[in-house]
Amino acid sequence: MRELPTVTRRLFAVSILMLGLIAAWSLLLRPLYRATAGAIERLNDARFELRRLEMLAAENDRLTPDELVRQKQVIATLVFPSRVDNAVFVGAVDDLVRKSGVQLTELRASDPSDVGALTRFSLDLRATAREEELVQLLVWIGSHRPLLTIERAVIMSPPSSGGVAPLPLSIELRIFGFSAEPQGAVLKAKSSDQ
Repeated sequence: MRELPTVTRRLFAVSILMLGLIAAWSLLLRPLYRATAGAIERLNDARFELRRLEMLAAENDRLTPDELVRQKQVIATLVFPSRVDNAVFVGAVDDLVRKSGVQLTELRASDPSDVGALTRFSLDLRATAREEELVQLLVWIGSHRPLLTIERAVIMSPPSSGGVAPLPLSIELRIFGFSAEPQGAVLKAKSSDQ
């Protein structure tokens, strides 16, 4: 059997070494590099956000009592005043639905939940009506924003029956609002009264 020339063997060895290096880079080093780069980027984002929040906290420490009262008054116009206003929230949405002429098929309120320093009210409603009435309902809810905010809206039209009169549409909405008093504050106030 004939041996390959030395130059050919060296080229073959170098090519196998290169293939090994490329495979090691593709399978081991590149995924490790990407994971590390992604972790560093997330860390830098977190540091940036931390610095931003520290600056906001430092800025808010310098607020005078008058500025603090003014900010509370501005926020009070954008949220419900108390956690027990869940009934007021549901009543406001129900009133808008009735005014718009929409036929309410289901109204389901969820329990209030704490979101930071606020309490969030949420409800799901289903209704059917003509297109004009649905548009009127959406416009009225939109005019009460940010007190009432639509989180999700799904409008479904029935299959066309080929008739002249348009069929009523169905709508599913998830609406939410906030109160300025968190749920925990009410519990603390009740426990301190006892």
